[in-house]
Amino acid sequence: MLHNKELIWRYLRRGLIALLAIYLAFVLRQTMQLMLGSLFFAGAITPLVESMEKYRIRRGVAISIIYLGVLLIIVLTIAPAPRIIAELGLFFTNLPELVKQIPVPTQPIFNIDPQRLTELLQPKVILDQVQAFGKELASQTVNFTLSLINALGVTLLSMLITGYMVVHAKELLRKVLRPFAPEVRAQVYTLIPPITRCLGAYVLGRIGTSALLGFCTYLALAFLNVPFAGALGLLVAVSNLIPFVGPILGLIPMVIAAWGMGVGKVIAVVGISFVLQQIEAFILQPWLVGPYLNLDPFELLLSIIVGAELLGVVGAIIAPPVAGIGRILFNHFYGHKLMAEESDSLDALPSGELQDGSADAKAISAGDRDRKDDEISENHGK
Repeated sequence: MLHNKELIWRYLRRGLIALLAIYLAFVLRQTMQLMLGSLFFAGAITPLVESMEKYRIRRGVAISIIYLGVLLIIVLTIAPAPRIIAELGLFFTNLPELVKQIPVPTQPIFNIDPQRLTELLQPKVILDQVQAFGKELASQTVNFTLSLINALGVTLLSMLITGYMVVHAKELLRKVLRPFAPEVRAQVYTLIPPITRCLGAYVLGRIGTSALLGFCTYLALAFLNVPFAGALGLLVAVSNLIPFVGPILGLIPMVIAAWGMGVGKVIAVVGISFVLQQIEAFILQPWLVGPYLNLDPFELLLSIIVGAELLGVVGAIIAPPVAGIGRILFNHFYGHKLMAEESDSLDALPSGELQDGSADAKAISAGDRDRKDDEISENHGK
């Protein structure tokens, strides 16, 4: 009886502690968001800091170098922000007129009459909403700029917290893990390097390549004298953060903006977008992100669908690194067990079956070699 009372009291105490933690997290949610964001970016820049330490650069100096680069990017982003925001508002305001320049077929296509095609290609309700948003955006350029400056202040505070976490990572980790058992501490120390590499590769790789893609798109469109080049470059950079469908979403506004300048400009815009996307997909992403995300295409697509279902566009953007961390945890805790079970099942097979299987494999390989030799001799005979 006494043991049951102690057990009930223990679970009741744990429940009260959990409720208190949830209440504090809700009350201090903005502080929690700041700390979680700082922890996320600390994990993202840790691999880069460790790489710089190999060249005998102190950790504090390495963080200072990284922050100088980040601040330079922030300044270059905020400086043209009023012009780009005004240009983006003007683009959305003129979008209905730009869409009307695209000719609609006068003959039915797939049993769809021209009027229905016009409604599909030029949806009036959506275009009116986009135009209203563009007018509001253009009229609030100053407010958006001030919002960016306020966000810059929060970013600087987060950078200070991130720098402290990275510099004193060992001491902080030792204090946090002190109440736990040695086995738990050993597993955490084992998991931290691959998790930080996954976060760092995605943040620096995905966001960096998207920003570079948007900037190169802006330069190419400005060279071709396509209107709204700055706004279109921003749309490409933001939409490229969404895997798979992002490049298509960024290409559609570019084609609409270039349509009134002739077919040649449209082909040039599509060609430039295609080349930049191939460079980003087959050179930059596999080099920067691929080796550390540990996801095959199906798992990546599934994570994006689930993230978009839960949190919309933000969920689609953050889902890949979360899924990559989940894959790391799964491989760490269950991968060895699955491999051990598979090896045990192979060991449990009778030796005769294994010998028969190996004999069949040898016979098949020998037959393949004989067929290849016959083909080679026939080709020489010809």
